[in-house]
Amino acid sequence: MPPMKITFVQSGGFAGMLKGCTIDATDLAPDERQELESLIATSGLTESLERFSPTGRDLRQYEIVIEQDAAVQRIACDDRSVPEAARPLVAFLAARARPQSPDVAAALRRRAVDG
Repeated sequence: MPPMKITFVQSGGFAGMLKGCTIDATDLAPDERQELESLIATSGLTESLERFSPTGRDLRQYEIVIEQDAAVQRIACDDRSVPEAARPLVAFLAARARPQSPDVAAALRRRAVDG
């Protein structure tokens, strides 16, 4: 599989904590890389999407940017609207995310958008 980079930002929730990470798949151990590739393949996320629950308050929100080859896919959703098949991918990324200051989270978002 071609090189892949994923940027993940989790915000909101009751405490409003910001967490995030950037993963370069080439830096992962072979088994982790294979797991990540499998989670992306089975996530059903084949194109960019933005979907938020109209009635949700204090829901965690997720921003995922997947960069592979020249393609960039942006996904933004919350706990209620994340596609069921994508939940394992979100869990994988959330487990690797670390607390971020608002400035760092904003920089992660900009880096994902600007390349």
